Amino acid sequence: MKLVCFPHYTCGGLLCDILNNTFSRVGTNGGINSIHHSFGKIGDVDTVQINFDQKKLIQSILLKSSDDNLWIGTHCWPGALSVDQFEQIISVTTSTWKSRLYRWTRAYHHYFAPQWTHLSGMTQIDKMRETAKNYHISFDPVTADNVVNIEFADIVDNTQEFKHIVKDYSIQHHIERWQSINNFLYTDIWNAQSTHAFYQAEVEINLKKYYRYE
Repeated sequence: MKLVCFPHYTCGGLLCDILNNTFSRVGTNGGINSIHHSFGKIGDVDTVQINFDQKKLIQSILLKSSDDNLWIGTHCWPGALSVDQFEQIISVTTSTWKSRLYRWTRAYHHYFAPQWTHLSGMTQIDKMRETAKNYHISFDPVTADNVVNIEFADIVDNTQEFKHIVKDYSIQHHIERWQSINNFLYTDIWNAQSTHAFYQAEVEINLKKYYRYE
């Protein structure tokens, strides 16, 4: 079995499409609805899925696919897995601030903002800041011979690090579509309201005090 491990909103659908040579439709949540990227999903959490039933994960995968050549997606962190039972694992990590910001920004634009249209003023600001705290928790790299770690920011920025991992696949049409769906990541993200909320959340986490607004 081959796994793509990723926290939500970090290109799991995109990677499964590229690696399985498919081109799935875009979902209403702004993601790529690759059927394979859902085979190993056994729930989700607001941050990263570290605590899960490993036996249930394997059963879910085997129930949906018997093809060992397919890449199967899961939100489960590979550090809590017996990784030697898999042929290869690609893990999308968020160990850098930039990766965590990109993840939060995608989740905000595609998932949270559409639900918060009724909020305004400090109520909206408080909701954004408190929710952003969940996205400061990292999906950490895992060291093992059959695990390849790739930072989410490298996928977003289409760096040489990412291109090396997918060098044997045709990616251009996948990347162009994904970038158009997530064009807000390629504008002035550093001055976005969601980025300010992310920073404010970090201040409260690290300094253990409330952020003081002007």
